[in-house]
Amino acid sequence: MRTCMYWMCLLLTIGFSFGPITPPLSAASLDRELPGWRSYTNARFGFSVRYPDTWTLGHPLPDGIGITFQPPIDQSLVALSGHMNLLEGTSQDGRQTLTEFAAAHRRIIADLYRKKTVEITWQPDQAATFAGLPAKRLAFTYQDDQHRAMLEIHIFSLGRNEGRGVRIKMPVSAHDQLMPAITGMLKTYQPGRDQNAVSPVAPKPDAPQAAPRS
Repeated sequence: MRTCMYWMCLLLTIGFSFGPITPPLSAASLDRELPGWRSYTNARFGFSVRYPDTWTLGHPLPDGIGITFQPPIDQSLVALSGHMNLLEGTSQDGRQTLTEFAAAHRRIIADLYRKKTVEITWQPDQAATFAGLPAKRLAFTYQDDQHRAMLEIHIFSLGRNEGRGVRIKMPVSAHDQLMPAITGMLKTYQPGRDQNAVSPVAPKPDAPQAAPRS
């Protein structure tokens, strides 16, 4: 019973301590508040961010969709990515809505950890704002192969054409140490190109058909 109460309190603490992402800071404010931080810009989607100089820039994600950052704490990472909104859904363009995208993302995560035979505990989903658009926040905890309590937070937005996302992984014990830097990092985030821009693969309106030749 005590163990259950401990985890309930811990999840509530984690959930409320990582609230809505505040609007990006101006360049002058960045230089003043985050001296020495480095810059990263994604060539494919155009999003950019600043990160602490004590963090290591990791390898690009497949197809250039994003990048990983390694904080100086074992088993922790922050990954930023862009994604296209191409799957069929119920949006005005016949593509996925944010709710549909979040549900699919949750299923993928659940299937992945089920195949690893790792039990995960979900926090309640939360509405958020990311990259200038409404977003969803999914979070869950689990134990890794070293029996260490781990936390993952996934936040993503979705426009008519494409979206942006961040994945945060850390030991639960490192939460208070890492979150100030991560929150500061996300304040510097710039989404890049227009996520609602008309896509070249967007369904075209039905064109009037020519009368058949006699």
